[in-house]
Amino acid sequence: MSQQGKILSAVSLIHAINDASVAVVSILFPIFKVLFELNYTQVGIITGGGLFVTLVAQLILGKITDGKNVNSFLLIGLLMTSLSLVILSFSSGFLTLLLFIFFIRFATSFFHPIGIGWISRIYKKNKLDWAMGIQSGLSDFGVFLASLTTLSITQLTNWKIPLYAWACICIIGLVVSFALTNQLNTELVIVTKEPKKHTPREMASDAFKRMKGIRLLIPAFIISGASWGVIITYFPLLLTERTPLSLPIIGFLVAIWAGIGSITSLSYGRIQSYIHRKKLLLLSYLIIGILSLLLAIFTNIILLIGVMILLGIAVFMTYPALMSFVSEVTHESVEGWTFGLTFMFQTGGGTILLFLSGVLSDLFGISMPFALLGILSFLFTLILLAKYQKPFATTV
Repeated sequence: MSQQGKILSAVSLIHAINDASVAVVSILFPIFKVLFELNYTQVGIITGGGLFVTLVAQLILGKITDGKNVNSFLLIGLLMTSLSLVILSFSSGFLTLLLFIFFIRFATSFFHPIGIGWISRIYKKNKLDWAMGIQSGLSDFGVFLASLTTLSITQLTNWKIPLYAWACICIIGLVVSFALTNQLNTELVIVTKEPKKHTPREMASDAFKRMKGIRLLIPAFIISGASWGVIITYFPLLLTERTPLSLPIIGFLVAIWAGIGSITSLSYGRIQSYIHRKKLLLLSYLIIGILSLLLAIFTNIILLIGVMILLGIAVFMTYPALMSFVSEVTHESVEGWTFGLTFMFQTGGGTILLFLSGVLSDLFGISMPFALLGILSFLFTLILLAKYQKPFATTV
């Protein structure tokens, strides 16, 4: 296997385990809500607060890892994720659950700015869309496996078993990733960066300039981040409250969404060769808007299956497309910093919307997260239509 191939394989494996670990915790919220007597506002505080931890951690980690051994940081993050899943099993109430999920969110923050930045740098000049689709698709497959099995295992045993299982998978993934990457050429792992230390004012100025180049895509990162969080967290809660469906069936419906998303992402490179990225984004956010509003209104099982299939296509299509747009306008020496900034908006938007979703669910009902997501997606679709003839991203 080529060194490029080893990097893509290791990063894709870590991405799959990383996102699956987050999904395991998220899909357990129907259990947590009953076990720890949580209301929807507390669910919003935990999920939104966890994303805020991710926001800050990704920004810091993205900055400090530029010019350092990115592989080491990815492996450290995987080790910490394994530890955090075990610790979560000791939760005894709202406060301990809050703190332990915050720790998980910090541990899983290592991947996105570092791993995506690494793939961006290695494949920037060749097969960029294909590589982004592969690593994104395999991460979605991890979410699919976690969604499909977690609630079924919980019903057969107890809620701690899936946490222990994925903690073990983290360690296995760490060993495999180390075996793939420990002999890589140094220049593939470390990129020389400017040694000068920047003041906070200079960093803020640089961040503003970089965000100016992708300002049209900032709402896209926010909506895509919120889509993942709302569906993986509030969809199981919606079905638990409004339908008689069993937990394994609910897990199966979420797994359909993630499984179709995995296939879509893996096929993204080929799809993008026929349909331009701009058109893909426009169609994706329009579909997210329509289907989110349908989820807010209907809970018919046949309709839900169709909605989750289409949502899997629409939501997961946006991730490799957005990352490819950013990669094309980013210099390789600042991949981590730039992707840390973009994921700041993705997680920041998710933080606010997940918290609001919890509060609004307590006030007006569990359909509110999907109504909010649908309206925002529709509005952004109109913005994309108005700006369609202009570049979606420009080089700084």
